[in-house]
Amino acid sequence: MKKNKFLPIAIILLGLINTGCQNKNTLENNKNITIGTSMKLEKATRDEYNYDTLSSGISELPLVSKNTDGTFSPLLVDYTTSDSKIWTLTLNDNYRWSDGNNVTAEDILFSLEYEWDNNTPLFSNSNEKGEFETYSISEDNKSISLTLEKANIKYLDNLTTFRIRPKHIYNNKNTDEITVSDVRVSCGPYILNNFSLETNSLVFTKNPYYPKETKFKKITYILFNNEEMLYNSLNQNSVDFIWNYSIGIPTSYQSILSQNDNIKFASITASNCPAILLFNNKKGFGSDKNIRAAISYALNYQDFKKYFGSEFASTPNKSFAPSSLTGYKETEHLVTDYSIADEYMKKAGYIKEDTTYKKQGVEACLNLTINSKKETHISYGEFVKTQLEKFGIKVNLDTVDSTLFNEKTSHKFATEGPDGFNEITMEAAIMGFTAYGMKNLGGMYINGNNNVQGGGEVYNEELDNIMNSMESSKTIEEYMIYTGQLQDFYANELPAIALFWDNTIYAYSKNLKNVHIDSVFGLNNYKNFIEMIKE
Repeated sequence: MKKNKFLPIAIILLGLINTGCQNKNTLENNKNITIGTSMKLEKATRDEYNYDTLSSGISELPLVSKNTDGTFSPLLVDYTTSDSKIWTLTLNDNYRWSDGNNVTAEDILFSLEYEWDNNTPLFSNSNEKGEFETYSISEDNKSISLTLEKANIKYLDNLTTFRIRPKHIYNNKNTDEITVSDVRVSCGPYILNNFSLETNSLVFTKNPYYPKETKFKKITYILFNNEEMLYNSLNQNSVDFIWNYSIGIPTSYQSILSQNDNIKFASITASNCPAILLFNNKKGFGSDKNIRAAISYALNYQDFKKYFGSEFASTPNKSFAPSSLTGYKETEHLVTDYSIADEYMKKAGYIKEDTTYKKQGVEACLNLTINSKKETHISYGEFVKTQLEKFGIKVNLDTVDSTLFNEKTSHKFATEGPDGFNEITMEAAIMGFTAYGMKNLGGMYINGNNNVQGGGEVYNEELDNIMNSMESSKTIEEYMIYTGQLQDFYANELPAIALFWDNTIYAYSKNLKNVHIDSVFGLNNYKNFIEMIKE
């Protein structure tokens, strides 16, 4: 048979064509990024807590960002102050809304007033309006100076989650007049292009009016139904990184993911509290301080650290506030001691009969509410149940969906009470206190006067005075005096117990370079979507 002298050349050309197509596809893929999350979304609008946290790094920029070393960096605005009372915020670029209108200082003012007057934000800070007395706006509408009612050296912390709204859309409109498309107008580097519950995905594309260069053409979030599917998606290289707000990679999955050479890890000293046993201090079994003290001595913190903590995990103090926070004070360490726990049970009127403590024939019993969406929290709850029942306190696990959990543990979402809302109905709950929530050392979770969280239901004049003094401190030295008093209050009253402290561990594809970790938002932050590259 006669050989075809052109066949080798054809094969070479075909190979070159295929290689070129592959290279083109690779380059195109490197302009897109896929992120996995197990956060539940239903509407993908600003009034939805999970979307509000997710969009904060990509489309709805906070005014400033907080670095892992505790310092701050400008995002939407530059900031100056000489006395922590007068703050000047200046838009640091020619930002425009995604509908083409200019972003102005009036938008900042309008948003401060809107969040306060409407009491609508779920995640954005809602307490700014009451903090300033007067304001002035520059002639070019790029700068606003706010004179606070009192000096606040921690004011920038408030701005790390505060996002502005376009005045030209919201002004003079009732809530029912604002459309979904109105709500999605933003001024960040990307805009929401598509949200689908059928495909469980959100797709963001470039904001054509954003004044700075962005690295990616498209950013896709895949919504997974559970944590196992989420972490497997990274292990199978089907996503570039995984993210849930204020949650790192659980230890059980760290060991699995660490066997994959395509995955890299980053660790930061946590400013959140990943595992908290929060009591309703107003009513129920845990409203007795002696009971809370007994439980604190009955729990085995070494086991929590061993089975749930990373190599950086440690045993917490009686004050749950971790050592990374500004103003940290070391209080007495939590220890396991059944004899001390028994003494506190006796003070509460309980005597151990056989294997269970009883008071007037009624068993000691803690009803513990857990968010069924958070698998790790379910495990924490089971450990609490095992340990307390070994000691002699019965535990009923009240495992509920995310919606009901929020209704039972926070004032913002509560649906029961004399007026049909605002009543905390849980007796105790497994929670994670977020980095933002810990900016005032967790007071928003403990103080019952907080109208967003306040699940701890502590109504105490001493607590109020300490928190007010913290907020009005004029120097960091003065601030640390009151943070020390707050932590002494926590250690004495035990409104909540940290089960362990740990670093926050993040995981992402090794193909990502120039990766930045934000103190509040972790991997899902503005700087990554501007500077990070995919190889």
